Amino acid sequence: MARHAPGSGGDDDVTPGHEPFAPRASDTGDAPAAEVAPDGTEPRLVAWSHRGAAGTAGAATAASADPASATEADEADEADDEPAPRSGRRRLAIVGGVVAAAALVSVVVSAVLFTSGSAPLAAGAPTESARPTTVARTSTPTPSATPSPTPTAPATPSPRAATPPPQDAAVPAPFITPVAAGTVVAEGDLASPKGSIHLHYRVVAGGDDTYATELTDATSSLPVPVGVAFYQVAPSVGDGVTYGGDGGVELGASVTTPTAASGSFGSISQPSYLSTLVVHSTSTSSDVPVEISAGKVLAVAPVAWSVPPRQTNIVPVDSGAVAFASGALEATTASGAPKRYTVAPDDLIDVVAQRFGISVSALLYMNQGLQVIDDAQHLFEGTTLVLDPDSV
Repeated sequence: MARHAPGSGGDDDVTPGHEPFAPRASDTGDAPAAEVAPDGTEPRLVAWSHRGAAGTAGAATAASADPASATEADEADEADDEPAPRSGRRRLAIVGGVVAAAALVSVVVSAVLFTSGSAPLAAGAPTESARPTTVARTSTPTPSATPSPTPTAPATPSPRAATPPPQDAAVPAPFITPVAAGTVVAEGDLASPKGSIHLHYRVVAGGDDTYATELTDATSSLPVPVGVAFYQVAPSVGDGVTYGGDGGVELGASVTTPTAASGSFGSISQPSYLSTLVVHSTSTSSDVPVEISAGKVLAVAPVAWSVPPRQTNIVPVDSGAVAFASGALEATTASGAPKRYTVAPDDLIDVVAQRFGISVSALLYMNQGLQVIDDAQHLFEGTTLVLDPDSV
């Protein structure tokens, strides 16, 4: 079959170089399109690359015009049919390597997503920016401007008022019958070492757990006012006192005529713990001898109390130390009954009351203003509790 030429056979619309069939060597006088292998096997096909349309058309036109030119065109075709040069193969190898690396990266990313529990994005699903990986810090992070508060235990427990348990409402309310009104519970005389002060005193019950100090035949030749009061700890003449004592009475300066005066003990319902009567200067002037300046003790006398026993329904008996009531009994009465108790660590008010056979209400009655810690009502370690009703 002869090579197809443009314009022959009514195939003018066929683009040169894109003929339906490639020409065979037997049909043309051109160089063969395939080479015979040296060993006589099948011919080796040579890659066939298309030339551009413009170049092909130009070659065909030249062949029809000049046979010599046609021969040169055929030689050019043979040259085009040679295998791709080595540089082209390198470019193909590079492109292939890039494609393979991309495929490997895709496999690795898919494996990471699978092991981390992330699901691949569905088609059309919105993408989100990559989340930063958490990195272990080696330096201390800067705190935020307003850090969240961390609950901390207070340095010292917050005290609260002790309260009796609900079951105490079913037991009789504690009581201590007051000393009858007009009863004299202490009486005596006092004189200063140099004889400048003389007085007679007595302490009288008011009938409502109150007491009053009464002075009679009181004289003082000192040019400064003096105070007479009761103290728990006995000072010595010449010492200084910093507070006025209990049941205090005031005498003026230079009292030459025997005088009567009185004072009150306030809320003290049992004054017998005040063992000493003291006279001291109450001068406010700085222009006086130091021996009679403010606070100087001028006279001291011991007090003998005779407070009669009071009626009560509080009768404590020590049953021994137990858990949550393991403190020490510090004092007992003449009859051996518990008198004072020192709180141990972890003591609870209700367990301490049970140890001594009394109600929490009775314990609070004898220890007004007692404070505890938390809802369980732990007692403060080291607190001294009064257990003797007659000492209240």
